[in-house]
Amino acid sequence: MQDLLQPLIHKAAVHDIAVHVARTGLSIGDEAELHLLPDGRVGVFALLHRRLFGLIPRRVSLLLGNLGPQARELLERAVESDDPLRVRIVGLTPEHLVSEGGQPEIHISVWGNPRHITPLRPLPQAPPPA
Repeated sequence: MQDLLQPLIHKAAVHDIAVHVARTGLSIGDEAELHLLPDGRVGVFALLHRRLFGLIPRRVSLLLGNLGPQARELLERAVESDDPLRVRIVGLTPEHLVSEGGQPEIHISVWGNPRHITPLRPLPQAPPPA
């Protein structure tokens, strides 16, 4: 029996973008994957369709960047155990649309089985004023 996928993260920013967004050919709705990187971060990889010699179609996996600390904490256990996750590109701001001094942006959504995610630790509460 197949588990029903539920939204785990509606929109998460990709940090440390490692590509020129406008040149990748990414579109909203494109597939992505999450994999652990050697340094312990969770990398976001896009699955791009390329043609070898202009004729033979093939899929290429391209590192886009990595997840931020909260998203990484939430999904790390699911990524380590290779749980099935549905990851899609949901937001793109290429370089030519960024205001001066801004950065390009990529956002993803992640769907999966909520049983396999790590609950976030609650934020520390400030003591009440005296």
